[in-house]
Amino acid sequence: MSQLPEKNFISSTQIQPAVAFVSPRLATVGQFIAVVLIWSFTPLAAVLTVHEIHWAWGLFFRFSIAIPLAWICLFYFRQKLILTPQALISYSAGAVGLFGSMTFCYMGATRVSSGMISIIYGTAPLWSGLIAVFILKRERFLKRQWYGLSLAIFGLSLTLGIGTDHIQLDFVGVLYEIIAVLLYVLSMFSVAKVGAEIHPIVQTTGSTLVSWFGYLCLLPFFLSDMPTQLPSLQTSLALLYSALFSSVLAMIFYFHLIQKLNPTTVMLITILTPVFATCWGFLFNHEPLSSHLIIGLMLLCCGLFLYAYRNRPRSQ
Repeated sequence: MSQLPEKNFISSTQIQPAVAFVSPRLATVGQFIAVVLIWSFTPLAAVLTVHEIHWAWGLFFRFSIAIPLAWICLFYFRQKLILTPQALISYSAGAVGLFGSMTFCYMGATRVSSGMISIIYGTAPLWSGLIAVFILKRERFLKRQWYGLSLAIFGLSLTLGIGTDHIQLDFVGVLYEIIAVLLYVLSMFSVAKVGAEIHPIVQTTGSTLVSWFGYLCLLPFFLSDMPTQLPSLQTSLALLYSALFSSVLAMIFYFHLIQKLNPTTVMLITILTPVFATCWGFLFNHEPLSSHLIIGLMLLCCGLFLYAYRNRPRSQ
């Protein structure tokens, strides 16, 4: 579930149109809707996977399926995997957001709901903003951005149930997901810092390969958890969905969107995804809904909107 790199991280000349036979505007709208839907179902796919398969093996299978699909995309876009030292460093930086982030995400998926995973991942732009302001000192927040940040943090605390009388929250699972988000954000900044300026499909393929080797080295520690029988149809579909749609197709669409739309519009993906993900978890996985979760999610979305709205003038 990768989400919001800065718009200037990738040169616009790198992206080839994903759709050539329909109206460009209609294609962009379709891609936007597709990314929201794909990423809103992704946490549910992760939770369904770890219900039956150990998280390490689930990720290994997911990336094993994603690699040939990524190679197909390379062939379709007429790109080649670059093996220069700078490119290898860039792939490794991207793997922090795949191998590292996905490891903690799937570990957390054994403890928290799919809706909670999406909500925590939805705070990625806030974390990246805080890093840019306090650590990199590259930006300064305007007043409305601070209001949005405060409102989003307050909303997040409500969704976690902090301050309620009957809090039933796995803090270890939440901690895993927060670490996953921080690793994702760190990966985003690292790839930008390397500045390899390679095609996003090449970057995705290279980082996927590095991550796959990482999981391959991790498996000897979990040999006792190796699946002994074929997974159920539900788990198999969840794995295929994660590999095909979440790891490959959504990334193609997303990298195209950040070249066609302004950052405020792209930020709507982050706002809409947790809402839909919470609904899918309730409908398809019987995950509980509570008043403080709904109110907190609304406040989080409002805070993200204020934060994104004030970012728009900075991108022009």
